Amino acid sequence: MLPTSQPPPRAILIGIVDDDTVIAQALGAAIAAEPDFQLVGLAESLEEGVALVSQSLDVLLVDLGLPDGDGLELLPRLRAERSGSGCKVLVFSVFGDGRSVVRAIEQGADGYVLKGADGREAIAAIRAVLAGGAPISPAVAGHILTRVRGAASSQKRATKPETKVALTPREIAVLEQLAEGLSFKEVASAEGISYHTVTDHVKAIYR
Repeated sequence: MLPTSQPPPRAILIGIVDDDTVIAQALGAAIAAEPDFQLVGLAESLEEGVALVSQSLDVLLVDLGLPDGDGLELLPRLRAERSGSGCKVLVFSVFGDGRSVVRAIEQGADGYVLKGADGREAIAAIRAVLAGGAPISPAVAGHILTRVRGAASSQKRATKPETKVALTPREIAVLEQLAEGLSFKEVASAEGISYHTVTDHVKAIYR
């Protein structure tokens, strides 16, 4: 019997929404260089982004500050699209303040990476989120850590605290090391846990 030929794997479909043409084109070139990635389109505005998310996508890279609105406005539209139900969303933004980070996470972003990441880091973040991970920049981890510590301090001062800091000691330890710039593998080694356990902790932190 002749061996049956396997169909070629489907390309991973990626869209970019970013009004910074230089950064968007650099990301697009990095994506196009990957044999299993396919760049579906580049959008430079919210209006163009709406058209982009109506197409079938596996990953959407989106900036927050667009000339005609907030990139996060695309997330509900993306989720409403049948083709976008399983699409991963990575925020690539210059906005690294705690409020922007938390707002993006609350809106359902799967990862938050500050602009300045080179092509390799961007590709690694895309592959990580496709594998079920939750990419996080050291600066973003630091912002979340500051927010958590601030909430804990408020709880101690409050007579009747209304909110609880839900992070476990292990999750806080993971967050501290990520904020120092350690990779997921390095955190796993330091904590004596697996890489996948670190990923699970980051997902829990985002939640």
